Amino acid sequence: MLERLSAAAPAEALDAALAAPSDVGGVATLLSDLAHLGLDLSSVDPLAESLARGAIAKQELLAVAGGGLSAGQVAEVLGISRQAVDKRRKRGTLLAVRTGSGDYLYPVCQLTPDGVMPGFEDLLAAFQVEGPWTRVSLLLASPPALGGQGVLGGLRAGEVDKAAAVVATFGEQGG
Repeated sequence: MLERLSAAAPAEALDAALAAPSDVGGVATLLSDLAHLGLDLSSVDPLAESLARGAIAKQELLAVAGGGLSAGQVAEVLGISRQAVDKRRKRGTLLAVRTGSGDYLYPVCQLTPDGVMPGFEDLLAAFQVEGPWTRVSLLLASPPALGGQGVLGGLRAGEVDKAAAVVATFGEQGG
């Protein structure tokens, strides 16, 4: 598949793919660029264009969240072991998203120079949705209930209960 895509791709698209920060991002960038050039990607995979758009959206979301740190990097920031970071992720007190290689990245937005943002654990506990990418998206949202400052902004302002109430209602069906 990569040989077929490389043969069809202009040099600029290949350069952009090679400059991507990860292998998955590189493939997603290449697929997206080829789709924008009007190449029919359905011969590679009927879902190729959708998968590429999804991968790029995740990269963009993580960038808005301040980037992502590995478990080892988070361990350094928090002054704990990598295993302790993994335990916190499994307990649901740290938010992590899975990469295409199966590793976890921890969005930087949940951390401060002093550790985990105060109230962040309460916020995670309030979520009714389990999907980590959905949670990251919601953290970055600016719902009217928080005066446009966003969920994380509300948390930074000490409005933990208000921010938790907003994320707790996400996914509820209106009636």
